[in-house]
Amino acid sequence: EEQLEPVIRLVEQEGIYREWGMTIGKLASAAEIPEYRLRQMINSGLGYRNFNDFLNRFRIEEASRRLSDPSEAKIPVLTIALEAGFRSISTFNKAFKEIHGITPTAYRKQQMGG
Repeated sequence: EEQLEPVIRLVEQEGIYREWGMTIGKLASAAEIPEYRLRQMINSGLGYRNFNDFLNRFRIEEASRRLSDPSEAKIPVLTIALEAGFRSISTFNKAFKEIHGITPTAYRKQQMGG
């Protein structure tokens, strides 16, 4: 859907999901589409439970990539979580575990062949 393109660009290329306090309203206005349409697209069109679920998918993707990167092995999990847009380690751990089935620390060990 063409209305989704500016949203995907903002999220994937510009990393708007990293911004603290990102709301569906802010994203809708940045993408120049009505908030109700964006909500519809995220929930019905893309099949997310809610806006946070949608944002967290991108945050987890970034964190997963970084946790798998040997050059970032010394960077604390908390730092990676915060830089990806999470506000706390507990919400990060919960969201991460929902997607990967293991904690970020266990995931990192696994990815590093430990």
